[in-house]
Amino acid sequence: MTTALMGIRTTDDGSGVRGTQSLRRALALLRLVARRGDGGVRLTQLVKESGLDRSTTYRLMSCLVEEQFIDRDDDQRYHLGPEAVLLGSLLPSPTPLITRFIPAMKRIARIAGDTTFLMIRQGDFVQCAHREVGSSLVKVLTTNIGQRRLLGTGTCGVAVLGFMTAAEITLTHQRNAAEYAERHIGLDRLLAMGTAVRERDCAITFEAFEVGVAGIGVAFKLGEHAMGAISIATLTLRFGPERQHALQKLLTSELQQLDLHT
Repeated sequence: MTTALMGIRTTDDGSGVRGTQSLRRALALLRLVARRGDGGVRLTQLVKESGLDRSTTYRLMSCLVEEQFIDRDDDQRYHLGPEAVLLGSLLPSPTPLITRFIPAMKRIARIAGDTTFLMIRQGDFVQCAHREVGSSLVKVLTTNIGQRRLLGTGTCGVAVLGFMTAAEITLTHQRNAAEYAERHIGLDRLLAMGTAVRERDCAITFEAFEVGVAGIGVAFKLGEHAMGAISIATLTLRFGPERQHALQKLLTSELQQLDLHT
């Protein structure tokens, strides 16, 4: 049997380690909570999105709460708990993941001459994990390491939309309706961004955060669940069609050398 959980796959058909169905389901629920970010998620929504019955979902979530990987607030919404956060904070610095990307990012920044950003998806956001500054006299430093951007905002946040289904994008918009409204991003526009990324095989943005600044980004997948993107931020005046093509080729080539699906 195979159960699909919001793009998360759990198996008990012999293709994975036997006797681990409950563990796989609990981890899948943990991922669903993590994707919701600060807003949290109710049990009814977890049941709907996971495909599990209510009693199983409640039992697994109660265990995660007891082990402090999940918090349940007074409004009965689930959030990531202190143990989940602590595990991330115990990783060495830089993490093996970032170390893997640094040589490629240095090459991209050197060749392009502009700032290069590595963003990793965290629920409805992407977070800046690393950046490399190029040799251009004008430094574009729109995002700091550790800073989060809502999906569909910023070049990497747009690039990741290309991997998401229309249903996933719709749910993301619903969960963050107020913030998208502040940015004048309707659902139709968000869906159109994802379509454009798939058609171009990259994200191209203009003046996402600063006037006169443009960006190009290519998203990638890390294993079955995780995803992120690498982007280059440059001046709009230096971002004509020929340079767009050259930078897209540069980003794609470096990600392919890292053996990542783009």
